[in-house]
Amino acid sequence: MKSIKTTIIAAAVLSAAAFTAQAQPAGFLEVNPDPVALGMAGTGTVLESTPYAMWNNIASTALDEQKFQVGASYTLWNTSADKAAAPGPFNAVAVAGYGRVARFMTVSAGLRYFGGQPLSITSDGVNISQFSPIDLEAGVGFGFRILPILSLGANVNYVHSALSKDAKGGAVSADFGALVDLKFMRIGVTASNIGSKISYGAAAYQLPANVKLGLGTEQHFGQEDKHAVAVNLEGGLTFEESSFFAGLGAQYAYNDMFRVSAGYHYGDADKMYYGSYASVGLGFKIIGISFNAAYLIGTDKNSPLTNTFTLGLGFEF
Repeated sequence: MKSIKTTIIAAAVLSAAAFTAQAQPAGFLEVNPDPVALGMAGTGTVLESTPYAMWNNIASTALDEQKFQVGASYTLWNTSADKAAAPGPFNAVAVAGYGRVARFMTVSAGLRYFGGQPLSITSDGVNISQFSPIDLEAGVGFGFRILPILSLGANVNYVHSALSKDAKGGAVSADFGALVDLKFMRIGVTASNIGSKISYGAAAYQLPANVKLGLGTEQHFGQEDKHAVAVNLEGGLTFEESSFFAGLGAQYAYNDMFRVSAGYHYGDADKMYYGSYASVGLGFKIIGISFNAAYLIGTDKNSPLTNTFTLGLGFEF
């Protein structure tokens, strides 16, 4: 009985690896639920604060001027990729926000959920059962303005992953961020998914920890500075796989109401969920209510990002 149970757990883990399109479980932690960041190829390290700042760079919440932001996003992944290589489609839902509790301090909270289609577990060629993988992360964080040009922040998160009835695991992780705003340039650094291993009973796996460094600039021009162009450049390294990734994103905004964006992200498809992709995005905001969307175009063969899109609704003041 023990050997059968071990076989089922191992099969679940392997199926989940195919489900997340990477070599280790909890790959959903690499998935950014922010449509603004995704429209700029995920270059969130130096992005202005959004409701999802805790997954970009939480330090931005303390340095920007907004007092409160909240948002919800929905992402549909892998609608038309090769199902033998990366089963799908599957869904991601996120709810997050932050509030300013003092001139120098913000508090953030967020929850993201990742759910997939039923996958079959087989033993000796026999279909034993099916399961629907479910992953989620819930966290709280704090941002602090240390100097007029410098802010720091950190999140503490609980990670839960259910690959089958007999293969469930949990972990605790932390994210850290720093942001310097020199007006003509922003410099950001983050370290994400730093924490304990996640175990499904048969073995323990490292979380997809990584570090990122970003540079960004935003220039205003035209009558009353109604036109704005932003460019972000970001590079990073994963700890477990020692894989390099990078992204370049650009955005045009008019009167802080309408924006369009595009970008390109480079990544190793054999080591990371994302691989390489191009992105486009758009958004509209009026009286504090915003709607944002992003569309990703996977550039790797059988990319799990094929026809992926994200929609988000937010409110701020």
